[in-house]
Amino acid sequence: MKKTETKFILDIIHAGFAGEPKKTELAALSLARSLKKDYPEISTSIFNAVSQFSLTGNSTIRGLGNSPLPVDNESQLDMVLFSAPNLEQNCLPVLNKEIFEHISNFLEERSKLDVLFKMNVIPTTSLLLIGPPGTGKTMLAKHIASALDKNLIVLDLSSIISSMMGKTGANIKKVIQYAKQNACVLLFDEFDSIAKKREDNNDLGEIKRVVNILLMELEDWPTSSLFIATSNHPELLDKAIWRRFDEVITLPLPEYNQRLEILENGLDEFLVSSETSSAILKPIAKIFEGKNASDISKYTNRVKRRNLLKDEKPIISLFKEIPNIENDKKFRGEFCVIAKDILGDKLTVRELAEITGLSPTGVQHHLTRSKYEQ
Repeated sequence: MKKTETKFILDIIHAGFAGEPKKTELAALSLARSLKKDYPEISTSIFNAVSQFSLTGNSTIRGLGNSPLPVDNESQLDMVLFSAPNLEQNCLPVLNKEIFEHISNFLEERSKLDVLFKMNVIPTTSLLLIGPPGTGKTMLAKHIASALDKNLIVLDLSSIISSMMGKTGANIKKVIQYAKQNACVLLFDEFDSIAKKREDNNDLGEIKRVVNILLMELEDWPTSSLFIATSNHPELLDKAIWRRFDEVITLPLPEYNQRLEILENGLDEFLVSSETSSAILKPIAKIFEGKNASDISKYTNRVKRRNLLKDEKPIISLFKEIPNIENDKKFRGEFCVIAKDILGDKLTVRELAEITGLSPTGVQHHLTRSKYEQ
Protein backbone atom coordinates (compact mmCIF):
# COMPACT_ATOMS: atom_id res chain seq x y z
CA MET A 1 0.00 0.00 0.00
CA LYS A 2 1.26 3.47 -0.89
CA LYS A 3 2.17 5.99 1.81
CA THR A 4 -0.50 8.38 0.55
CA GLU A 5 -3.17 5.69 0.87
CA THR A 6 -2.02 4.88 4.40
CA LYS A 7 -2.26 8.58 5.24
CA PHE A 8 -5.83 8.76 3.87
CA ILE A 9 -6.85 5.77 6.02
CA LEU A 10 -5.38 7.41 9.12
CA ASP A 11 -7.13 10.69 8.22
CA ILE A 12 -10.43 8.83 8.00
CA ILE A 13 -9.90 7.24 11.41
CA HIS A 14 -8.87 10.51 13.09
CA ALA A 15 -11.73 12.50 11.51
CA GLY A 16 -14.22 9.78 12.46
CA PHE A 17 -13.20 9.79 16.11
CA ALA A 18 -13.21 13.60 16.12
CA GLY A 19 -16.76 13.66 14.72
CA GLU A 20 -15.80 15.69 11.64
CA PRO A 21 -17.88 14.32 8.71
CA LYS A 22 -16.47 16.73 6.13
CA LYS A 23 -12.86 15.65 6.79
CA THR A 24 -13.95 12.01 6.86
CA GLU A 25 -15.70 12.44 3.51
CA LEU A 26 -12.73 14.19 1.87
CA ALA A 27 -10.24 11.59 3.09
CA ALA A 28 -12.48 8.73 1.94
CA LEU A 29 -12.90 10.26 -1.51
CA SER A 30 -9.16 10.84 -1.79
CA LEU A 31 -8.54 7.20 -0.87
CA ALA A 32 -11.10 6.01 -3.43
CA ARG A 33 -9.45 8.05 -6.20
CA SER A 34 -6.00 6.75 -5.23
CA LEU A 35 -7.23 3.13 -5.40
CA LYS A 36 -9.22 3.61 -8.60
CA LYS A 37 -6.53 2.28 -10.97
CA ASP A 38 -5.16 -0.70 -9.03
CA TYR A 39 -8.25 -1.63 -6.99
CA PRO A 40 -11.31 -0.47 -8.98
CA GLU A 41 -13.80 -2.59 -7.01
CA ILE A 42 -12.65 -1.24 -3.65
CA SER A 43 -12.63 2.29 -5.08
CA THR A 44 -16.20 1.91 -6.32
CA SER A 45 -17.31 0.53 -2.96
CA ILE A 46 -15.85 3.56 -1.15
CA PHE A 47 -17.50 5.98 -3.60
CA ASN A 48 -20.83 4.21 -3.07
CA ALA A 49 -20.42 4.23 0.71
CA VAL A 50 -19.76 7.99 0.80
CA SER A 51 -22.64 8.61 -1.61
CA GLN A 52 -25.01 6.43 0.42
CA PHE A 53 -24.13 8.21 3.66
CA SER A 54 -24.62 11.59 1.98
CA LEU A 55 -28.04 10.49 0.74
CA THR A 56 -29.32 8.88 3.93
CA GLY A 57 -26.99 9.99 6.72
CA ASN A 58 -27.61 9.04 10.32
CA SER A 59 -31.10 9.49 11.72
CA THR A 60 -31.30 12.15 14.40
CA ILE A 61 -35.01 12.05 15.12
CA ARG A 62 -35.38 12.72 18.81
CA GLY A 63 -36.12 9.48 20.58
CA LEU A 64 -34.57 7.41 17.80
CA GLY A 65 -31.03 8.78 17.65
CA ASN A 66 -28.24 9.53 20.07
CA SER A 67 -27.79 13.21 19.29
CA PRO A 68 -30.12 15.60 21.19
CA LEU A 69 -30.99 18.95 19.63
CA PRO A 70 -28.63 21.82 20.58
CA VAL A 71 -29.81 23.94 23.50
CA ASP A 72 -28.82 27.31 24.90
CA ASN A 73 -26.68 26.64 27.99
CA GLU A 74 -28.23 29.48 29.97
CA SER A 75 -31.96 29.07 29.21
CA GLN A 76 -31.83 25.35 28.34
CA LEU A 77 -34.18 26.08 25.41
CA ASP A 78 -33.80 24.30 22.09
CA MET A 79 -32.06 26.57 19.59
CA VAL A 80 -33.63 24.86 16.58
CA LEU A 81 -37.05 23.69 15.47
CA PHE A 82 -37.18 20.12 14.19
CA SER A 83 -39.43 18.44 11.61
CA ALA A 84 -39.19 15.04 9.94
CA PRO A 85 -39.50 14.72 6.14
CA ASN A 86 -43.11 14.77 4.91
CA LEU A 87 -43.69 15.35 1.19
CA GLU A 88 -47.47 15.42 1.56
CA GLN A 89 -47.31 18.23 4.10
CA ASN A 90 -44.31 20.04 2.59
CA CYS A 91 -45.49 20.30 -1.01
CA LEU A 92 -43.63 22.17 -3.74
CA PRO A 93 -44.73 25.82 -4.07
CA VAL A 94 -46.01 27.05 -7.42
CA LEU A 95 -42.90 28.10 -9.39
CA ASN A 96 -42.25 29.40 -12.87
CA LYS A 97 -40.76 26.98 -15.40
CA GLU A 98 -37.17 28.19 -15.02
CA ILE A 99 -37.05 27.84 -11.23
CA PHE A 100 -38.93 24.54 -11.32
CA GLU A 101 -36.29 23.10 -13.67
CA HIS A 102 -33.52 24.53 -11.47
CA ILE A 103 -34.91 22.76 -8.40
CA SER A 104 -35.52 19.54 -10.35
CA ASN A 105 -31.92 19.55 -11.58
CA PHE A 106 -30.65 20.12 -8.05
CA LEU A 107 -32.69 17.21 -6.65
CA GLU A 108 -31.50 14.99 -9.49
CA GLU A 109 -27.90 15.97 -8.71
CA ARG A 110 -28.34 15.01 -5.07
CA SER A 111 -29.70 11.60 -6.11
CA LYS A 112 -26.59 10.87 -8.21
CA LEU A 113 -23.79 11.85 -5.84
CA ASP A 114 -21.83 8.69 -6.66
CA VAL A 115 -21.52 9.86 -10.28
CA LEU A 116 -20.16 13.22 -9.16
CA PHE A 117 -17.77 11.72 -6.63
CA LYS A 118 -16.24 9.36 -9.19
CA MET A 119 -15.54 12.27 -11.55
CA ASN A 120 -14.18 14.46 -8.73
CA VAL A 121 -17.04 16.97 -9.09
CA ILE A 122 -18.11 18.79 -5.92
CA PRO A 123 -21.90 18.58 -5.37
CA THR A 124 -24.09 21.45 -4.21
CA THR A 125 -24.22 21.71 -0.42
CA SER A 126 -25.63 25.21 0.11
CA LEU A 127 -28.51 27.26 -1.32
CA LEU A 128 -29.46 30.90 -0.84
CA LEU A 129 -33.11 31.64 -1.61
CA ILE A 130 -33.88 35.32 -2.10
CA GLY A 131 -36.97 37.27 -3.11
CA PRO A 132 -39.86 39.37 -1.75
CA PRO A 133 -41.79 38.19 1.32
CA GLY A 134 -44.45 35.55 0.68
CA THR A 135 -42.95 34.09 -2.51
CA GLY A 136 -42.46 30.60 -1.06
CA LYS A 137 -38.81 30.55 0.05
CA THR A 138 -39.42 28.79 3.36
CA MET A 139 -41.98 26.49 1.75
CA LEU A 140 -39.44 25.54 -0.92
CA ALA A 141 -36.76 24.82 1.71
CA LYS A 142 -39.15 22.50 3.56
CA HIS A 143 -40.03 20.73 0.33
CA ILE A 144 -36.37 20.21 -0.56
CA ALA A 145 -35.70 18.65 2.85
CA SER A 146 -38.63 16.26 2.43
CA ALA A 147 -37.69 15.46 -1.18
CA LEU A 148 -34.20 14.53 0.05
CA ASP A 149 -35.77 12.50 2.87
CA LYS A 150 -33.78 14.45 5.45
CA ASN A 151 -34.76 15.97 8.78
CA LEU A 152 -35.24 19.74 8.68
CA ILE A 153 -33.53 21.78 11.39
CA VAL A 154 -34.64 25.43 11.50
CA LEU A 155 -32.62 27.98 13.45
CA ASP A 156 -34.79 29.59 16.15
CA LEU A 157 -33.63 33.21 16.17
CA SER A 158 -35.50 34.01 19.37
CA SER A 159 -33.49 31.47 21.37
CA ILE A 160 -30.00 31.97 19.89
CA ILE A 161 -29.77 35.78 20.02
CA SER A 162 -28.32 36.95 23.32
CA SER A 163 -27.46 40.31 24.84
CA MET A 164 -24.28 38.79 26.24
CA MET A 165 -21.15 39.64 24.27
CA GLY A 166 -20.10 36.76 22.04
CA LYS A 167 -22.98 34.48 23.12
CA THR A 168 -24.96 34.77 19.86
CA GLY A 169 -21.99 33.74 17.76
CA ALA A 170 -21.27 30.79 20.05
CA ASN A 171 -24.89 29.62 19.80
CA ILE A 172 -24.87 29.82 16.00
CA LYS A 173 -21.61 27.86 15.87
CA LYS A 174 -23.15 25.21 18.10
CA VAL A 175 -26.15 24.82 15.77
CA ILE A 176 -23.98 24.63 12.65
CA GLN A 177 -21.71 22.02 14.22
CA TYR A 178 -24.78 19.96 15.09
CA ALA A 179 -26.03 20.12 11.48
CA LYS A 180 -22.63 19.11 10.13
CA GLN A 181 -22.42 16.07 12.38
CA ASN A 182 -26.03 14.93 11.90
CA ALA A 183 -27.13 14.50 8.28
CA CYS A 184 -29.98 16.96 7.81
CA VAL A 185 -31.09 20.15 6.10
CA LEU A 186 -30.28 23.25 8.16
CA LEU A 187 -32.47 26.27 7.41
CA PHE A 188 -31.55 29.83 8.40
CA ASP A 189 -34.69 31.86 7.73
CA GLU A 190 -34.35 35.66 7.53
CA PHE A 191 -30.62 35.22 7.07
CA ASP A 192 -30.07 38.97 6.64
CA SER A 193 -30.86 39.44 10.35
CA ILE A 194 -27.61 37.68 11.38
CA ALA A 195 -25.41 37.97 8.26
CA LYS A 196 -25.52 41.75 7.90
CA LYS A 197 -22.83 43.83 6.30
CA ARG A 198 -19.95 44.39 8.68
CA GLU A 199 -19.91 48.06 7.69
CA ASP A 200 -22.73 48.87 10.15
CA ASN A 201 -21.30 51.29 12.71
CA ASN A 202 -24.32 51.02 15.02
CA ASP A 203 -23.53 47.55 16.40
CA LEU A 204 -20.97 46.89 19.11
CA GLY A 205 -19.02 44.31 17.19
CA GLU A 206 -21.41 41.40 17.78
CA ILE A 207 -22.59 41.34 14.15
CA LYS A 208 -18.98 41.31 12.95
CA ARG A 209 -18.25 38.32 15.22
CA VAL A 210 -21.35 36.46 14.00
CA VAL A 211 -20.49 37.05 10.33
CA ASN A 212 -16.91 35.92 10.88
CA ILE A 213 -18.15 32.72 12.51
CA LEU A 214 -20.57 32.12 9.63
CA LEU A 215 -17.78 32.60 7.08
CA MET A 216 -15.60 30.03 8.83
CA GLU A 217 -18.27 27.46 9.58
CA LEU A 218 -19.96 27.54 6.17
CA GLU A 219 -16.72 27.05 4.24
CA ASP A 220 -16.45 23.28 4.72
CA TRP A 221 -19.89 21.72 4.48
CA PRO A 222 -20.34 17.92 4.32
CA THR A 223 -22.45 16.55 1.46
CA SER A 224 -24.41 14.48 3.99
CA SER A 225 -26.12 17.71 5.03
CA LEU A 226 -27.47 20.74 3.19
CA PHE A 227 -27.44 24.37 4.27
CA ILE A 228 -30.26 26.64 3.08
CA ALA A 229 -30.68 30.33 3.91
CA THR A 230 -33.50 32.67 2.91
CA SER A 231 -33.54 36.45 2.69
CA ASN A 232 -36.14 39.08 1.87
CA HIS A 233 -33.42 41.74 1.84
CA PRO A 234 -30.32 40.34 0.10
CA GLU A 235 -28.90 43.84 -0.22
CA LEU A 236 -28.25 43.75 3.55
CA LEU A 237 -26.07 40.62 3.40
CA ASP A 238 -22.33 40.92 3.89
CA LYS A 239 -20.51 40.68 0.54
CA ALA A 240 -18.28 37.83 1.70
CA ILE A 241 -21.30 35.70 2.69
CA TRP A 242 -22.42 35.36 -0.94
CA ARG A 243 -19.31 33.34 -1.78
CA ARG A 244 -20.28 30.66 0.73
CA PHE A 245 -23.29 29.56 -1.35
CA ASP A 246 -23.06 27.14 -4.26
CA GLU A 247 -26.38 28.30 -5.71
CA VAL A 248 -28.43 31.49 -5.40
CA ILE A 249 -32.07 31.18 -6.47
CA THR A 250 -34.35 34.19 -6.81
CA LEU A 251 -38.07 33.62 -6.27
CA PRO A 252 -40.00 36.48 -7.92
CA LEU A 253 -43.62 37.49 -7.43
CA PRO A 254 -45.91 35.03 -9.25
CA GLU A 255 -46.80 35.74 -12.86
CA TYR A 256 -50.35 35.39 -14.20
CA ASN A 257 -50.14 31.63 -14.84
CA GLN A 258 -48.71 30.99 -11.37
CA ARG A 259 -51.37 33.21 -9.75
CA LEU A 260 -54.11 31.30 -11.56
CA GLU A 261 -52.61 27.96 -10.49
CA ILE A 262 -52.46 29.06 -6.84
CA LEU A 263 -56.12 30.11 -7.02
CA GLU A 264 -57.13 26.84 -8.67
CA ASN A 265 -55.17 24.78 -6.13
CA GLY A 266 -56.70 26.64 -3.20
CA LEU A 267 -60.29 26.68 -4.48
CA ASP A 268 -60.48 23.44 -6.47
CA GLU A 269 -62.73 21.49 -4.07
CA PHE A 270 -64.70 24.64 -3.25
CA LEU A 271 -65.55 25.22 -6.92
CA VAL A 272 -66.23 21.54 -7.65
CA SER A 273 -68.78 21.42 -4.83
CA SER A 274 -70.60 24.49 -6.21
CA GLU A 275 -72.03 25.49 -9.54
CA THR A 276 -69.27 28.01 -10.08
CA SER A 277 -66.70 27.33 -12.81
CA SER A 278 -62.95 27.87 -12.42
CA ALA A 279 -63.23 30.29 -15.37
CA ILE A 280 -64.25 32.97 -12.89
CA LEU A 281 -60.72 32.79 -11.42
CA LYS A 282 -59.09 34.18 -14.58
CA PRO A 283 -60.05 37.85 -13.99
CA ILE A 284 -59.27 37.38 -10.28
CA ALA A 285 -55.77 36.17 -11.20
CA LYS A 286 -55.32 39.40 -13.16
CA ILE A 287 -56.47 41.55 -10.26
CA PHE A 288 -53.84 39.94 -7.99
CA GLU A 289 -50.96 41.20 -10.15
CA GLY A 290 -48.13 42.36 -7.91
CA LYS A 291 -49.32 40.22 -4.98
CA ASN A 292 -47.29 37.41 -3.50
CA ALA A 293 -48.26 33.74 -3.29
CA SER A 294 -48.98 34.01 0.42
CA ASP A 295 -51.51 36.82 -0.13
CA ILE A 296 -53.29 34.78 -2.80
CA SER A 297 -53.41 31.68 -0.58
CA LYS A 298 -54.86 33.77 2.27
CA TYR A 299 -57.54 35.00 -0.13
CA THR A 300 -58.59 31.44 -1.01
CA ASN A 301 -58.87 30.59 2.70
CA ARG A 302 -60.94 33.71 3.39
CA VAL A 303 -63.31 32.79 0.56
CA LYS A 304 -63.91 29.30 1.93
CA ARG A 305 -64.35 30.53 5.52
CA ARG A 306 -66.79 33.23 4.45
CA ASN A 307 -68.86 30.84 2.35
CA LEU A 308 -69.19 28.34 5.19
CA LEU A 309 -70.12 30.97 7.79
CA LYS A 310 -72.46 33.13 5.70
CA ASP A 311 -74.09 30.35 3.64
CA GLU A 312 -74.10 32.51 0.50
CA LYS A 313 -73.59 31.78 -3.18
CA PRO A 314 -69.93 30.90 -3.93
CA ILE A 315 -69.81 33.65 -6.56
CA ILE A 316 -70.58 36.22 -3.84
CA SER A 317 -67.85 34.89 -1.53
CA LEU A 318 -65.33 34.99 -4.37
CA PHE A 319 -66.06 38.62 -5.12
CA LYS A 320 -66.55 40.00 -1.63
CA GLU A 321 -63.17 38.79 -0.35
CA ILE A 322 -61.13 40.46 -3.12
CA PRO A 323 -59.31 43.36 -1.41
CA ASN A 324 -59.69 46.97 -2.64
CA ILE A 325 -62.00 46.01 -5.48
CA GLU A 326 -64.48 48.86 -5.12
CA ASN A 327 -62.43 51.25 -7.29
CA ASP A 328 -61.89 48.91 -10.24
CA LYS A 329 -64.98 49.26 -12.46
CA LYS A 330 -63.34 47.45 -15.38
CA PHE A 331 -62.78 44.33 -13.30
CA ARG A 332 -66.30 44.46 -11.84
CA GLY A 333 -67.71 44.61 -15.35
CA GLU A 334 -65.56 41.67 -16.49
CA PHE A 335 -66.60 39.73 -13.39
CA CYS A 336 -70.30 40.30 -14.24
CA VAL A 337 -69.85 38.98 -17.77
CA ILE A 338 -68.07 35.78 -16.72
CA ALA A 339 -70.40 35.15 -13.76
CA LYS A 340 -73.47 35.55 -15.97
CA ASP A 341 -71.94 33.31 -18.64
CA ILE A 342 -71.35 30.57 -16.04
CA LEU A 343 -74.60 30.75 -14.09
CA GLY A 344 -77.00 32.09 -16.75
CA ASP A 345 -80.56 32.57 -15.44
CA LYS A 346 -79.51 31.43 -11.94
CA LEU A 347 -77.94 34.86 -11.48
CA THR A 348 -80.02 37.93 -12.23
CA VAL A 349 -78.82 41.37 -13.25
CA ARG A 350 -80.08 42.75 -9.94
CA GLU A 351 -78.08 40.16 -8.00
CA LEU A 352 -74.96 41.00 -10.00
CA ALA A 353 -75.51 44.66 -9.17
CA GLU A 354 -75.74 43.84 -5.45
CA ILE A 355 -72.59 41.69 -5.60
CA THR A 356 -70.40 44.12 -7.52
CA GLY A 357 -71.77 47.46 -6.39
CA LEU A 358 -72.55 48.49 -9.97
CA SER A 359 -75.97 49.83 -10.90
CA PRO A 360 -78.34 47.41 -12.71
CA THR A 361 -78.01 49.65 -15.75
CA GLY A 362 -74.22 49.43 -15.54
CA VAL A 363 -74.33 45.63 -15.26
CA GLN A 364 -76.62 45.41 -18.28
CA HIS A 365 -74.30 47.69 -20.23
CA HIS A 366 -71.36 45.34 -19.64
CA LEU A 367 -73.40 42.26 -20.55
CA THR A 368 -74.74 43.84 -23.77
CA ARG A 369 -71.31 45.13 -24.74
CA SER A 370 -69.81 41.66 -24.27
CA LYS A 371 -72.40 40.07 -26.58
CA TYR A 372 -71.78 42.76 -29.19
CA GLU A 373 -68.01 42.21 -29.08
CA GLN A 374 -68.49 38.47 -29.61
